[in-house]
Amino acid sequence: MAEEEFFTLDDDDLEEVAQKSSDKASTKKESGSKIIHYIIIGILVLTITLFALFAYLYIQKKNDPIEEDVNASKIIQNIQDKELTPHQESEAQRLLSKADKLFSQGKKEEALAIYEQLSHYNKALSYYNIGVAKLKEKSYEEAIDSFEKAMKSTKLKCASALNMSICYLNLKNEPRFQYFLTLSDKYLPYMINQPLYSYYYTLINYYKNQPIESLISIKNPTDDFYNHKQNIIASKALSTLKNDSLAIYYLIKNGDPKDSLTVGLLHARAGEYSLSADILQNAVNQGFEPLKANIALALVKNKLGLLKDSADILKSTYDAYKEQAENTYPISMRLKKSLFDPVIAQKEFKKRLFLDDRYRYSLLFYYAPYHAIDSTKTVNLITKGAKKIEIDSIKPALGYLTDSKAFSNVNLAVTEALKRIIENKIYEANSILKKAVKLYPAHSTLHYNLALTYAQIFDFQNAYKQFSKSYSLDSHNYKALAFKTFCASLTNKNIPKKELEKLKARTEKKEVLALIEIALGSLGLDLGYLDPRDSTFAHAINLSLAYSRDDYNMYKTSAQSLKNLLEQDLVSNILYLDATNEKSQIKTYARAIHTTLTQKKLDLSPLYFGGFLPKELYIRMLHIAGISSVAKKQLTVYEKAHIPTIPLLQSLAYTYIYNQNFEEAYKIYNTLIDNHQQKDSHTLFLASIAALGSNHHANAVALLELAKLTDDSNFESRYALGLLYQEAQNLEGASIQYKKIGNTNFQSNYFTFNLKK
Repeated sequence: MAEEEFFTLDDDDLEEVAQKSSDKASTKKESGSKIIHYIIIGILVLTITLFALFAYLYIQKKNDPIEEDVNASKIIQNIQDKELTPHQESEAQRLLSKADKLFSQGKKEEALAIYEQLSHYNKALSYYNIGVAKLKEKSYEEAIDSFEKAMKSTKLKCASALNMSICYLNLKNEPRFQYFLTLSDKYLPYMINQPLYSYYYTLINYYKNQPIESLISIKNPTDDFYNHKQNIIASKALSTLKNDSLAIYYLIKNGDPKDSLTVGLLHARAGEYSLSADILQNAVNQGFEPLKANIALALVKNKLGLLKDSADILKSTYDAYKEQAENTYPISMRLKKSLFDPVIAQKEFKKRLFLDDRYRYSLLFYYAPYHAIDSTKTVNLITKGAKKIEIDSIKPALGYLTDSKAFSNVNLAVTEALKRIIENKIYEANSILKKAVKLYPAHSTLHYNLALTYAQIFDFQNAYKQFSKSYSLDSHNYKALAFKTFCASLTNKNIPKKELEKLKARTEKKEVLALIEIALGSLGLDLGYLDPRDSTFAHAINLSLAYSRDDYNMYKTSAQSLKNLLEQDLVSNILYLDATNEKSQIKTYARAIHTTLTQKKLDLSPLYFGGFLPKELYIRMLHIAGISSVAKKQLTVYEKAHIPTIPLLQSLAYTYIYNQNFEEAYKIYNTLIDNHQQKDSHTLFLASIAALGSNHHANAVALLELAKLTDDSNFESRYALGLLYQEAQNLEGASIQYKKIGNTNFQSNYFTFNLKK
C-alpha cells in the first residue's frame, strides 16, 4: 500500500552539489600550492642561479599582453545578464577565474575552451531547470522538450535522460520510458567521479525495478546530499521486498510529518491496522494529502471491522471530492486465500475465535432437547369429552373430542419429527413440522421444535419467528425466550431485555438463569456452572459459559464430558480437539485433527442428513489439517450409492468450495435453489461464493442481493456487496452496505480486498 512518487533532480539541489564540488576542489588546490611553495624554497637554497632564471621567465610570461579578441570582463557581463542564482554565479565566477588565469599565463586556447564550456553548461542548465519545473507542473511534453536541449551538456545527460524517462512513465509510454531509462544508465559511467553518482545509480535501479541494487548504493553513498530522498527510496525498495518494518524505519528516520500517510499505509500492509489507523488519523488531522489519507483510513477501518466509521469516511470524502475519491486507492475484491491454502488457514485459525457467536449459539441449538408429546393431556381431554356426552351436552363434548383428535395428530407429527431428529435427518423433520404448524398453528411445542430445526440449518430469521410464536403461546417455555434472544443477536434484532429480566426475577432454576446470562452476554462468574449430571444440554451450557469466560479448565472438562457421553458424535469430538490442543502449536493440532477425524469411527450421518454446524466444523477442520479432499472423497462415494438428499448436496457443494471446484459447487447450489427450493439466506450466500469462484460475476451479485433481501442481517452478504460496489468505484453504494453492518468488529470468513495495482 506504499504511496508512489517520482524522484527528480531539482535545479537547486544540483547547484548546491556543484558548489560543494567547487569547495572540495579549492581545498585540494590550496593544499597543492603549499607543497609547491616548499619545493620552491628548497630550490632557492640549492641554486640561486636557477631561481633567478625561473623568476625572469615568469615575469616575462606575466607581462605578455592579452590579445584584444578575448575580453574576459565582457564574457562575465554576458553570463551575469542571464540572472543566475547565487550558487550558479559562484560556480561561474570560479570557472571564469580559472580561465582568466590561463589567459594571463598565455594559454589562450585552454582559456577559450573553458569560456565555451561555461557558456554551453549554463544554457543547458537553464533548459534543465525549465524541464524540472515543467515536470513538477505535470506538463510532461514541455518538460521532455527542455530535457532534450539540456542533454547537450555531458554533465546533464544522465539526469536529463532519467527525468525524460519519468515523463514518459507518467504519459504511460512504456517503450519511451524504457528507452530513456536505458539511456540514463548508459550515461551513468560519465558521472562516476561526481558526488551524485550513487544517487543516480540508486534512482536508475529503482526505476529499473531492481530494489536490491538500489539499496546497495544507498548503503554506500558517494555523497550525503540526498539523504532525505534516499531514505524514501530505501523505504520503497524495502517495501517492494516486503520488509515493511525496515521500510517504516527509513521513513521515520527522515522525521518528516508529511511521510505519515506512507507510514500509515506500510503499517496497514504489515497487518498492524490499529497502529495504522492512529497514524492515518493524524495525517487527516494535519491535513496531509486529505483525499488519500481519508480513503486510506476508510480502508483500514474496514479491515478493523469498524464498518460504520469506514462508511462515514467514504461518504464524506465522496461528497467532497466526487470522482477523485472514487479513483483513489481503488480496490479489488477477492476470496480469502485461507479458503484454499491450509498454511494460511492455520495462521488465520490461530488468530480467531473457534466459537464465534454464530457457532456458540448453534452449539446450544445442536444439543438442546426437543419437546416431546403430552399423552396425559390427550387422555384427560378424551375423558372429559365422554362425560359431557353422558349428560347430553353434545356441543361441548364435540369440542373436547375435536381437541383430543387435534392433539393426537400433533403428537403423531411430533413423534414422526423426533424419529427423524434422532437419525440426524433435520431437513426431513423440518418438513414434517412445517406441515403440522400450518394445520395446528396454536400449538407451542410444534413451533418450538420447528424453530430448533430452522436454527440447525442456519435459517435464523425463521427460527426467530417460530421461537417468538412458541413463547407467546406458552410463557413457561423459557428456552423459547432464550433461543429467541440468540436468534435476535444473530439477525441484528433488538434483544428483549425486559422479558429476560422479568423471567430472571421469577425463577431460581440454574439452567434458566444460565441461558439468560448467555442471552444478555453478562456471563457473571457468580452464577457458577450447572451440575453436569443433569443432561447433555447442561454440558453444552457449561462449555459455552467456560469458553466465553476464558475458563480453560472448565472448557476442557465440559468438552471431555460431552465426548464421553457422545463418543461417535462429530461435534463433541471436534470440541474436544479444540479444548485439548493449543493453537500456538498448530502443526501438532493439525496432526490431531487428522488422527481423530479420519482414523476414528465417527457418525458421519450429519454430513448426509443434518444441519450446517457439524458439516461446517468438520470440513473446516479437515481443511486446516490440509486434508479437505478426505471429505470430498467420503461424500462422493456416499452420493454414488444413495439418492442425494438436500443436506448431502449442501455438504458436497461446501466441500467443493474448499477444494476450489467452484464450477461443480455452483451447479449443485443451482440445483438446491431451483429444484429443491433451498432459498434460505445462508445457502444463497454460499452459492454466491461458488459463482464468484467460477467467474459468474453477474449471478454472484444477484445471489448476494437475494441473500440480503431474505435476511437483511446476513453480514457476509452485505459485506461482499459493499466490496463489489467499492470495486466498481460506487462509494455511495458501498457505504450503505457497510453502515448496515456497523462497528461490530465484523471479520468475513470468505472475502477480503487488495488495492488495485
